[in-house]
Amino acid sequence: MKRFNIIFFMLLVCILVSSLHLETNVLEKLGMVIAAGYDRGEGEKINATYVIHQIDPSSKSSVMTITSEGLTSKGARVAANRKSNKKVVSGQLRVAIYDYKLAQAGLLPLVDTLFRDASIASTVYMAVSKDRAEDLLMHKYTQFPDVGTFIVDDIDQNIMDEQMVSGTLHEFLSALYSTADPMVPLLQRKGDSIELKDVAVFSGDKLVGTVDPREAFFLKTIRDRFKAGSIELSLDSDQLGDIAKKVQDKTVRVVVENISSDSSKKLISQNPLKFQVNIKLKGMLTESSAQFDLGKASVIQALQKGMNEESEKQINSLLKKLTSLNSDPIGFGEIFRSRVYHSNLTSESWHEMYQSASYDVHVDMEIVRLGQIQ
Repeated sequence: MKRFNIIFFMLLVCILVSSLHLETNVLEKLGMVIAAGYDRGEGEKINATYVIHQIDPSSKSSVMTITSEGLTSKGARVAANRKSNKKVVSGQLRVAIYDYKLAQAGLLPLVDTLFRDASIASTVYMAVSKDRAEDLLMHKYTQFPDVGTFIVDDIDQNIMDEQMVSGTLHEFLSALYSTADPMVPLLQRKGDSIELKDVAVFSGDKLVGTVDPREAFFLKTIRDRFKAGSIELSLDSDQLGDIAKKVQDKTVRVVVENISSDSSKKLISQNPLKFQVNIKLKGMLTESSAQFDLGKASVIQALQKGMNEESEKQINSLLKKLTSLNSDPIGFGEIFRSRVYHSNLTSESWHEMYQSASYDVHVDMEIVRLGQIQ
């Protein structure tokens, strides 16, 4: 019996070692796509760029970049295989980047292909490139050799720090198949660096415009909840009343950090179409370009009043912009559908109604702590 156990143990070790060796050999034959970029090609063709990770001890680099073209994204991947000594697989894809012009034409066919690929996770990030995705991914960056991982980490940490909206494959399609509209980060290469420049907003599956980081802050404030956000506001001295009498500059700049927020949205009129938006913000005043006696309650109240007015002004401007673009990333259509029973609301009918929408915006910002004041 003892001899049998020894033989069984040795066989088990041999099997485990063999399986590990087999798995290593299999991985050495694969080129795992981390980032994929898509551009409009000639005619109906699509140009694809793949950032591929490879496990190959004999290779000088663990990252290679391949370009190909095809009539579909899968056709382009097949063409990429013919240029690679590794089998190109997409199971490790973490970000898909689309050229601005391609996104303007509509992304549903390309996005739907990703969703139907069982090897691709629905948590894959989506992004739009201001310039060609090929130029973004093929550039030789001196600061970071692995552009795919850099972009993923850049998007990830800015979402975690609440400086950028999230735009995963799942979120894109969830918005698309409701009456809301998708939004994703906009990337731009500047010299030897990559910047999360703006947020690309869609009407259906077509890119229709962008909102800048300041507008994106308010967009997220209306749609979601902040836990650690920050905002810089430029206040007209007229908005601050008596406390600005001794301020020489016409504009006072303030920074509020560690912002927590809550919002509510409701339909208050069907005809004319009107929504009420209420936002509550709490944060720490960390900087001011003007000297105030912050020990006085009247000064804090005046600052809060000025920030409320400026925030309401900017939110109204943002909502007017989104309405003119016929893009509803906030999801007012879903609010309408939930309040108006038997509306039989479709994405098409909502977008016709949405263009006439107006808003009643109220912001209540509370300064709960004081930080460094210039």
